[in-house]
Amino acid sequence: MQPGCYKWSPGTGGRRSGLIHLACLVLWSVLLLPGPAGAAAGKISVAASIPPLGDFCRHLGGDLVQVQVLIPPGASPHAFEPVPSVMARASQARVFVYIGAGLEPWAEKLLHAQGPGDQVVVEAARGVPLLGMAGHHHGEGKAEAHPAAGQADPHDSHLGGNPHIWLDPVLAQDICRKISQAFIQVDPEHRAQYEANLQNYLADLEKLNQEIESQARNWQLRDFVSFHPSFTYFARRYNLHEAGTIEESPGREPTPRHLQDLVASIRRLGIKVVFAEPQLNPQVAEVIAQEAGVKVLTLDPMGGQPPYGEDYLQLMRYNLAELNRALK
Repeated sequence: MQPGCYKWSPGTGGRRSGLIHLACLVLWSVLLLPGPAGAAAGKISVAASIPPLGDFCRHLGGDLVQVQVLIPPGASPHAFEPVPSVMARASQARVFVYIGAGLEPWAEKLLHAQGPGDQVVVEAARGVPLLGMAGHHHGEGKAEAHPAAGQADPHDSHLGGNPHIWLDPVLAQDICRKISQAFIQVDPEHRAQYEANLQNYLADLEKLNQEIESQARNWQLRDFVSFHPSFTYFARRYNLHEAGTIEESPGREPTPRHLQDLVASIRRLGIKVVFAEPQLNPQVAEVIAQEAGVKVLTLDPMGGQPPYGEDYLQLMRYNLAELNRALK
């Protein structure tokens, strides 16, 4: 079985304690809601936590799957608190796809609450050597580079490190392989179609990777400041330096000293732009930019809104255009 793709079974050590109430909410919602939308049409019902994963699933499953994205456009996955109806959709899906590594803590609670079953779970970050939120490797050289689910990493706000792996188009290819394997596991009769869809989309992702590589060679600046460490894997792939982030941890307000240090770094490195994110309040970015005498542009790690919608390739080309404006 492909790493990161598995039938869910809870761990030992009493992890279900304290989750009975959550399980009851999910069960109650399941009783109230109709079955998965795709089930009546003979399609595989798929729940994906964030828009990029939903787009991967649609490309890989084609007309054989019915995909629902659980985190709505404009919402930050770090602060998202799903209502019972969302939890029910996730629990009813035949395939559940999420990033892991602490990006969606509610997903871990849901999986432990619902217990073992036939649902196939794709945890995209499983088996990936993760970077820390400051850009260092976690557990380099180990097969599993992040702690077991539910164990906190003392160095990072996310469980196990930086979870934003989908913003590296090469790592996105690995995620797609895991998703395709899950679809084949559930629906082996259509293996050939899933494999063909996978090869076609891997070619699209590799074309995107080469396009970014080609344009990145022309960037005069290599340093950038972002709102939080969402583009760390992207930076590593294309030889950029994340000189600083406004929020070092999701939801943690930056201190005045931290903001002063950021302004000093922007001036010292000749950075021309501070990047905001559409899912987060841009006010602090605007204050820093005004103080440093630079512009504010927007990088979007999630998608789900115009002009690119939930199309991952268009989202990344939008981000590439913004980086061209900032780094040339």
